[in-house]
Amino acid sequence: MADVKIIAAVDLHHRESDACVVREAIMLAQSHAATVELVFVIPDQQNTYVQAYIPDEMRDQVEVDARKDLAAYAGEFDWQDVPYSSDVLRGVVYEKLIEHAEHLAARFIVIGASRPTVKDLFIGPNAARVSRFASCSVLVVRPE
Repeated sequence: MADVKIIAAVDLHHRESDACVVREAIMLAQSHAATVELVFVIPDQQNTYVQAYIPDEMRDQVEVDARKDLAAYAGEFDWQDVPYSSDVLRGVVYEKLIEHAEHLAARFIVIGASRPTVKDLFIGPNAARVSRFASCSVLVVRPE
């Protein structure tokens, strides 16, 4: 059996609501004898004018802090012997998740949906774009 990889995309700003994403990824990994990679994407400021004013040291420290926070967050779960790792990416969230899934040859991306609103047509903009454009299967999980 090929090494099945699952990406669990979480937002460290929504740790409580994204806990269901991690739990679903663990259950999916158990049923597919898969490994899980917990991924957080630091969204870059899309305004390049603003980007020019953010010192490199600050950008680097944000990534260091995010890696520590993600590792601590991963430690909060019972992985039930499912192998897992974590990674922090930077960029446009949906683009980075799709690129990373292709790079890993992931079989699934598990991502959370935001609370339903008419504006988002009941699914968050990142979850909608990932599910529309990813070449692998995508499981969109609602907050519990």
